[in-house]
Amino acid sequence: MAIASEGIRENKTFLDEEVAELSGLTASLDKTNTVSTKMVDILNSFDTRLASLETSVMPIHKSTQSLTRLAGNMNQTVAALEAILSYFDLAAQEEAIVARPLAERDLQSYLQSIARIREYLRAMSSIKLKAGERVVQQLKRSLKLAAGQLDDLFKRLLTQNSQPLDLKTVTSTDRKDIPALPSGVIQTLVTVAKSLADIDLDPHATPTGYLKSYCEIRANCMIKSLAPLYQSSMVELKGIYDKGSSPFIPYTSSLLKLCRNEADLADTLLDPKLLSLAFMGSIMPPIEQWVEAGRTITRRVRKTYTSEVGVLFDIIESLEGNMNTFESVFGLARRQKENDAAELLKTFKAAAMRTFIDFLADVRSQNNSKYQAMPLDGTVHQLTSDTLNYMKRLMNYQSMVESILNLIGDGNWNNSDAGAPQNRRPHAAGRSGRSAVLQHYFADVLEALVQNIDAKSKFYKKSQSLTQLFLLNNYFYISKSVRTTPGMLDVINGTGPEVANTPANNLTSAIYERPLKQNVDLYQDNWKQCVEHLMDVTYVQDGGVQQVLNSNQRQMVKDKFKNFNHDFDELWKTQKQYSIPDVDLRAMVLKDVHQVLIPMYDKFLTKYASSGGGGGAATMEFTKNLQKYIRYDVSMVKDMVSQFFTNT
Repeated sequence: MAIASEGIRENKTFLDEEVAELSGLTASLDKTNTVSTKMVDILNSFDTRLASLETSVMPIHKSTQSLTRLAGNMNQTVAALEAILSYFDLAAQEEAIVARPLAERDLQSYLQSIARIREYLRAMSSIKLKAGERVVQQLKRSLKLAAGQLDDLFKRLLTQNSQPLDLKTVTSTDRKDIPALPSGVIQTLVTVAKSLADIDLDPHATPTGYLKSYCEIRANCMIKSLAPLYQSSMVELKGIYDKGSSPFIPYTSSLLKLCRNEADLADTLLDPKLLSLAFMGSIMPPIEQWVEAGRTITRRVRKTYTSEVGVLFDIIESLEGNMNTFESVFGLARRQKENDAAELLKTFKAAAMRTFIDFLADVRSQNNSKYQAMPLDGTVHQLTSDTLNYMKRLMNYQSMVESILNLIGDGNWNNSDAGAPQNRRPHAAGRSGRSAVLQHYFADVLEALVQNIDAKSKFYKKSQSLTQLFLLNNYFYISKSVRTTPGMLDVINGTGPEVANTPANNLTSAIYERPLKQNVDLYQDNWKQCVEHLMDVTYVQDGGVQQVLNSNQRQMVKDKFKNFNHDFDELWKTQKQYSIPDVDLRAMVLKDVHQVLIPMYDKFLTKYASSGGGGGAATMEFTKNLQKYIRYDVSMVKDMVSQFFTNT
């Protein structure tokens, strides 16, 4: 029990303590509520005051911010003004730098000055100040002056390193023989060119200063390097043209070599966007001069084609062989129209076509002043020699000739206009399978030549023998030229070299073979009377040969000697002035004279002119004065006949 009581007492004591503590807390809470109420009142009072303060301070704050921004703007303006004002001084300073003569050693500092000028100009151009316009103009003037100085340096360096090449280098087949520019010079030129390209006062304008200088200098270098070839191409040919010797051929190949070299140089020195302009500008003046030389050659050959026709064919062959190179060259220059080389090739082909037509017309014409003069000695006419020589030259270019004739059209060379639509003959083939166009052309030429020669022979109408010799000389010259010129007889006959022992066709025979033989026979008639004077009879008396002549018989012998001497003298007097230059023809013409006349004269002279002395048989005496009737011995007649037609 005691324990229980003790527990109750403790609990009661604890409760009393808790009640006392709770009473204290309640009193504290009341005080806190009182304080909180006062604090709320104070805070409410602060809110009111703060609201009133904000209303008073806000305008001041906004004014302060405006003043701060204004102060910042003023500082920036002052700084900008100071920078702008500095440009006024810097423009004058840079102008003084770029105005000095530019030396290669000062290039870097000069380029730095240009960079600053461009920077100042960009800055000043963005500022719209009336007072700054003067500085902008000064900077532009300085930049223009600097560009001029750089252009002068570029021009000077390029000129010093663009000396004309010697002829040996120009005509060399190896482009490596062309000396390259020194590496230091190349670097300087590249730097200057790039700087000039960067100086872009007008972004829409094409650079003209240094680019123009580049084109002029390089073009002039090419022109001077090619000058010897140009001049030799313009010289008129003296004598007969040798195949492949035209100076225009190395002129063409050398021009192409230098053009390719120019392409490499432009690619090395200049900006890619300027490459085509620079390349075209540098190569076109020498190409135009080359074209001029070609056109001059065509005009000249039109007048002298009989001796220079090979020039046309050689040049055509050269141009055709180089046409791919020309196309690549003009491709680099980005020319849209057909290149000048192709146009020149057309000009040469047109000239070649015209020569065939003109030549045949000249052969046909009997009023050509060039061929009006007639040889007084009956020798080969210039028309004949010119015609056959021309045909020989054509044989040196057979494939080319056939190509050009096919362009004209088989038979169209008889028309006034090359390439006329009417064809006299269709394209045909000879027995060797080759195009017959050249065969037909040669046939027309030979027909025209023989007709003209026959007409010209009428000039000798007072002398039948000279007419015959004139025709003989010309026919034989034609025949010999045709037979001795390699391939010509095959062309005319329509045969190939593989066809052996081909007889002449009817046309060849009709043109000059049969007339040649006929005129040889006709010429022998000139000696008919001389031979007849030597015709003798055997006198018979009392069944034996008469040894003594009566007076009538002696007179008859005298007349024969007299008439022979007269006719032989006449032949000698007239025909010793005639000429048969060809030894073979001369031998053929005089063959019958030697074989008939001289043996007969020998026999006749032996019968009547010998005294029978020296153991020889006695002859019939017809006169006491042999010297009066016997003017020539056999050896004299033989020698004199041998001297006929030598024109000595």
